[in-house]
Amino acid sequence: MRLNLILSSLGVGLGLWVLIAYLTPPAETQSIRIYSSQQCLSCHADVAAEWQSSHHQFAYQNPEVRKLSNDFSNQECIACHAPRPVLDFQPGERVLARQSERGLGVDCLACHALGEGGVATANLSPKIDAPCRPQWVPRMASVEHCAACHNQHKTVEQWRAAPPALKGTNCFNCHMPQTWRQGGRKGRDHSFKAGHDLASLQSAVLLQAAWESDGPWVSLENNGCGHNFPTDERSRAADIQVRWLSADGDWGAWQHVFRFRDPYRDETDLTNTQIPAGALQRFPLSPPSESKEGEVRLLYRTNPFQADDLATEVASLPLHSP
Repeated sequence: MRLNLILSSLGVGLGLWVLIAYLTPPAETQSIRIYSSQQCLSCHADVAAEWQSSHHQFAYQNPEVRKLSNDFSNQECIACHAPRPVLDFQPGERVLARQSERGLGVDCLACHALGEGGVATANLSPKIDAPCRPQWVPRMASVEHCAACHNQHKTVEQWRAAPPALKGTNCFNCHMPQTWRQGGRKGRDHSFKAGHDLASLQSAVLLQAAWESDGPWVSLENNGCGHNFPTDERSRAADIQVRWLSADGDWGAWQHVFRFRDPYRDETDLTNTQIPAGALQRFPLSPPSESKEGEVRLLYRTNPFQADDLATEVASLPLHSP
């Protein structure tokens, strides 16, 4: 009887404690106004480390970009390589360049800053008592958020035209996959893997080749990319090459087969040869009469004038005469 009374009292006490804890408002944390992405780094160290490994962080300092833009003498390039907060503009509207901290490239505030000094997130349940006072903004999970910069070369329009099986729901499925961080927190990967990541390139396209009775051939299929390949910057290029083994057992030089690329506006003698999402292109090959073996490869270049030994070899395949 006495034990039951004690247990009953404990139960009532516990219930009151839970009720008080539930009704008591959380302790106020002092809000801060965010002026620089440097303020984000201490609280979001894991995300910051991902971003610092990305080409978003490298966007303004990238020596290839500086060379191709004549050290940003072509000032229209600055808008996407050091942009003002995207949310200051209408969805899909072209951004303008910021005047400060351009060395941070496409930084935290470029994507997350809100006009009133807070930050936006795609998290449906943000920690609203955090010092930066995050707010859920639906546009953060929209392709329109990326379009401000990444549709300058029609990448978002290409995505809209892609087969449903390849396009997914937005850009983030491929470029910001879910990841687990220290402490068991789940979030989007901010390293933005794309054309600078070999695994991403290899998952985007499929190189195939064979030597049949009527001769050898090579093909490329855009079977894993929700937009054209290669896309976005016109400096991107992908080349199929072939080489042949001579009767003496010596490999010849690599020969050009085909280039996939969207040319610059002033390259009026070139046409857009990107391969659309879901498309397959096949090319016949012409080996020397004495050759019975060959090899094909796909090179990806971040600069159309990049030397072969600096390009990324995405795939290579042998060829053998039947």
